[in-house]
Amino acid sequence: MNNLSNKIALVTGASRGIGAAIAMDLARAGAAVAINYVHNAEKAEAVRAEIIAAGGRAITVKADMANGSEIAVMFAQIRTELGEVDILVNNAAVETRIASLDFPGEEYDRIMDTNLKACFLCCQQALTNMKTKGWGRIINISSVHEIKPTGFSTPYSMTKGGLFMMTRELAFEFSQYGITVNNIAPGAIRTDMNRSVLADPEYEARVIAKTPARLIGDPYDIARAATFLAAPEARFITGTTLFIDGGLTL
Repeated sequence: MNNLSNKIALVTGASRGIGAAIAMDLARAGAAVAINYVHNAEKAEAVRAEIIAAGGRAITVKADMANGSEIAVMFAQIRTELGEVDILVNNAAVETRIASLDFPGEEYDRIMDTNLKACFLCCQQALTNMKTKGWGRIINISSVHEIKPTGFSTPYSMTKGGLFMMTRELAFEFSQYGITVNNIAPGAIRTDMNRSVLADPEYEARVIAKTPARLIGDPYDIARAATFLAAPEARFITGTTLFIDGGLTL
């Protein structure tokens, strides 16, 4: 089960948090993993070192997801060093908490480019070979905010709603070629993105109180689901969103 030997995976935004956990879990299942980062080479290298120490294969690839030309260069590097991408995990994202009336246009563009446009560009890069090969897995890390308003960032939830329809469109178009396309929508997870707000005990208590499971998730709660969706055994799951949120969206 979940044997990914001879598969090549790219995880964007994989130097920390959910992305790092997914990269390490895919490697444990046998995949060779490209660890994308944009700023923190040291953390990306630490993830790679952990994978190598456990007997896996991994490289680091620097690319700003808000820059389409860097995405193309990243895929070229992966092809040279590992081969064509079989498993694409679109995880990289940014979140800015600003009221809608005050949201700067340049920040709107950055969020849209990083959280949504980059995912589509990465899919374009990966899908050509997946279609030729007749096998592929695309896993988009969305959020409960693809259906649930944030109350703090309209553009952020707009990008996650966009991932919902991108997933369905690509699944409809490409599932006939042995390619599955799915979303994972995390709820409250202890990551660097959430660290500052969860550091407030009152805020954390409110989140836990409205989560039926009465806890905040861990990145590995998401990683195990991603590895399952990447596996050959998940061939009949496509075009859907798996909510991993402790019941937050109930």
